[in-house]
Amino acid sequence: MADLPGFIRHVAPFLEERLARSIAIGHTGELKLSFYRSGVRLVFEDGRLVAVEPWRPSSADEGAAAFPGLSLLQLVFGFRTLEELRFAFPDCWARGDEPRALLGILFPKQPSDFWPVA
Repeated sequence: MADLPGFIRHVAPFLEERLARSIAIGHTGELKLSFYRSGVRLVFEDGRLVAVEPWRPSSADEGAAAFPGLSLLQLVFGFRTLEELRFAFPDCWARGDEPRALLGILFPKQPSDFWPVA
């Protein structure tokens, strides 16, 4: 994905606000998102997004969630929920309650006009 880390840094204030208004208020931890050959690592401290960086999944560390192709963009832009993505893309998954909850809080479904680029 062209510059997903840059985009996430750009919208960080909105993501932090969503966390502050959720059950994850003040969250501290990391969220590693795999795209199978590449990925992105988000680090939160006290509800603030303090790092967004490229990350490479491995067999020893597959991350907290995986999204094939550009499927993550449908979640990021509110077009589909994680559950809808999992139904549409069998290779899409999230491991554990915390990653599923965080993804739903950070990227809620909302009216969206998503146009995939070929």
